[in-house]
Amino acid sequence: MEITSVSATPVVMPTDSDLSGSGYTKTGRGTVIVRLNTADGPVGFIHSGDILDSSPSKAATLKSLIEDRVAPHFVGNDLMTVERCWQSAMSEANDFFAYRPDKRQLYIHALGAVNIAAWDAVGKSLQTPLYRLWGGYRESIPAIAIGGYYHGEEGTDALAEEVTEYQDLGFAGLKLKVGGRSVDEDIERLAAVREAGGDEFVVACDANQGYSVEQAVEFGRRAADYDVEWFEEPVVWYEQYAGMAEVRRKTPLPVTAGQSESVMSACRRLVDNDAVDILNPDSSIAGGPTQWLKIARMAETANVTMAHHEEPHIAMHLLAAIPNGEYLEAFHPTADPVWYDLLKTRPTISDGTVELPDRPGLGVEIDRDLVDKYAVDTSTWRSGQVSSRIGRCLPLSMLSIVPVWDGIWRE
Repeated sequence: MEITSVSATPVVMPTDSDLSGSGYTKTGRGTVIVRLNTADGPVGFIHSGDILDSSPSKAATLKSLIEDRVAPHFVGNDLMTVERCWQSAMSEANDFFAYRPDKRQLYIHALGAVNIAAWDAVGKSLQTPLYRLWGGYRESIPAIAIGGYYHGEEGTDALAEEVTEYQDLGFAGLKLKVGGRSVDEDIERLAAVREAGGDEFVVACDANQGYSVEQAVEFGRRAADYDVEWFEEPVVWYEQYAGMAEVRRKTPLPVTAGQSESVMSACRRLVDNDAVDILNPDSSIAGGPTQWLKIARMAETANVTMAHHEEPHIAMHLLAAIPNGEYLEAFHPTADPVWYDLLKTRPTISDGTVELPDRPGLGVEIDRDLVDKYAVDTSTWRSGQVSSRIGRCLPLSMLSIVPVWDGIWRE
């Protein structure tokens, strides 16, 4: 079953409001659509990653890396040689040495996107959902919302209302954004979420590398009164390893990290340095399911559990496949048109859980009309400009409205 072609279309979709964490603001949801064709019929057709949320100017580079650098390692090979194709493509990452970290991350993201598409085609060819193909440990998984973002000067009443919405939507809990205000303010926000959600509501905290080590330790000690499930990326990036190990030693909160890592060796370093209780690599950022599953097995040998950064359509299969999987994560419907609108078929969240789909591969279907509507036109790209048919979520300085068609639907 020969792989015959790979094509990519970056997409950026508007959201109803901006979302701010400790060190960033998202004005839309970006992803890349990849289609992998085979000679015998099965097609891998997926969306992958969120790097275009805050960096739409990288769309042309990401598309080029997928089609010009990664695809040649897959096209012409048998679909069932996913590991060999992945290793071949990974060897090309040698080009992206220490002085090119940004390009390196994009290349691994490009590899991850193609790897996911290849696995989707494998599942379809075998008429098997991927979570079963990868291990089939469970058929449902608990789900929490990513939320509690900073919105101007809104008080804790708005947070309480948000918690009620998540409960009405069927989520088991909330991953609350912290690290962008003082420790006092963030503890006040955490207290409001716990009070609104009640004792059974799962609450995790995500600082997005926003605290100093001292602030993270203070927050962790005070947050212990509110039954926090985990404390994610608690310290600034340049203190990651020693800093998170210190947070683990000095606070009772389980520490989570890994979403910013792109290779297995970096995740192993987190484990070896006693920096984490939970690893949460993103299979898009970390080279695809092929590498993510290796990280999961490595973590299992160290009694470290696994989460997954966003991407519920991929994460649900990976987390359900393994015995050491944690909660699935998804956004509020107003914050993620990719999950709620771009996907025509997806499982629903109910009573705090998601039932895995029984359709083959990833088991989701992408709305092609919405891809055409919100595709980023990379043909007129130059430094500092991305053309798109989307008008709201890109700054006017980066935008020109043009029709888009890049042939992703071609057989």
